[in-house]
Amino acid sequence: MKRFFILVILSSVMALVGSLIAPRLMAQVIDEKLQPASLMISGAYIRTMPPGQKVTAAFLTVSNVEESDCQILSATSPLTNRIEFHQHQHVDGLMRMRQMKSVLIAAGETVVFKPGAFHIMFFNIDNPLMDGDKTEVTLQTDECGDYSAELEVRSLVKPKVMDHH
Repeated sequence: MKRFFILVILSSVMALVGSLIAPRLMAQVIDEKLQPASLMISGAYIRTMPPGQKVTAAFLTVSNVEESDCQILSATSPLTNRIEFHQHQHVDGLMRMRQMKSVLIAAGETVVFKPGAFHIMFFNIDNPLMDGDKTEVTLQTDECGDYSAELEVRSLVKPKVMDHH
C-alpha cells in the first residue's frame, strides 16, 4: 500500500513539473519559428538629398544564412510613410528604374543594394538629412521575421579640399 501511495505522489509531482515546463518549451519553439535569425544586414546607409528634394535612396547588404528563401515584402522607417524597392535595368541602351514588389534573398545568398542596382527609395521626406546622422529602417519578410538596421546618413557631395599651394 505504501508503494502505491509513493507511486501516486511521484506521478503527481512529475505531471505537475511537466505541466509547468511544457508551455515554456513550446513557447520557445514557437518564438524560434516566428523569429529565426535568417538574415544578416550590413553596410547600411542612406544618402542626403539635394536642397528642395524629398526623395532619396538607401543601400545595404542582406545575406540569408539559412537553408530557406526569404522574401522582403516591405520596409518602414520613422523618416517616411512611403518606401519602395527599386532596381536599375539596362534596356535598349538606357538605364531604367523599375519598382519591385518584393526582393528575394535566396537561401545561402547575398543581395547587395547599391547605386545602379537594387536600392530602397524613400519618398516624402520632410526634413533634410544631415551627413553623419543616423536613422532606422525595418525590413518585413514573408516568413523570416522583421529585421531592423541603422542607416548612416552619407552626403553625395564631398567637401572641397582647399589647396593652399
